Amino acid sequence: MKACAAQWIGTRPQQEDSYRVRFFPDGLLVVVCDGMGGHHHGGRAADKAADAFAEAFGGSSLPVSERMSLALQSANQAVGKLALECAQYGGTTLVAAYIGGGVVRWISVGDSALFLCRRGCLVRLNADHSMRPLFNRVELSSPAAANLLRSALTGESPELVDCSATPVPLLPDDRLILCTDGADGVLSPGKLADEARAVLSSRSGQEASELISLVCRAASADADNATILVVDI
Repeated sequence: MKACAAQWIGTRPQQEDSYRVRFFPDGLLVVVCDGMGGHHHGGRAADKAADAFAEAFGGSSLPVSERMSLALQSANQAVGKLALECAQYGGTTLVAAYIGGGVVRWISVGDSALFLCRRGCLVRLNADHSMRPLFNRVELSSPAAANLLRSALTGESPELVDCSATPVPLLPDDRLILCTDGADGVLSPGKLADEARAVLSSRSGQEASELISLVCRAASADADNATILVVDI
């Protein structure tokens, strides 16, 4: 396995995304967090959550699914502790995946995505905890409202947590992609542009940077932070 990552600050004053990559004897842990824009210390919340998740996961010998639940609790507690220290509300999304033994397991809160790219097709594996799925279900269009989160790590118990009920088997040449919602315009299942499809089909080792370049080129005047992490099987 190999992993590569890239970030872009967009038009925001600071980068509030964070990611971690940790290799273990039996697999690979990848974590992506997106600090809640407009909230105090969103970037610090993302950093704290990513660090706490990776540390708790690596320090446990429980089965992977239990380690991920324990790590998520530690990440949430770290965000809550930060909020108490700063006396200000803050939060972050989190998506984490562990690849080992020919399968992938994940856990996530919020709208940061985990995609499986197989033979040119892009499929989202984890749930989207923003308002987008609800708006799409009733065919309403309101971009600002659709981006509102239904669940996040804030120190309180998250309302929605998504985790893999069973491990998803992986095939040779599969590719996993973790990203924040700043990359939504480029990584959209069923609506991939030819340029994005070409990048996903390549094996240059620079796919994350190339996808971030596409995000930059397609950006609007209020472009969000974007983080893309690519894992090749």
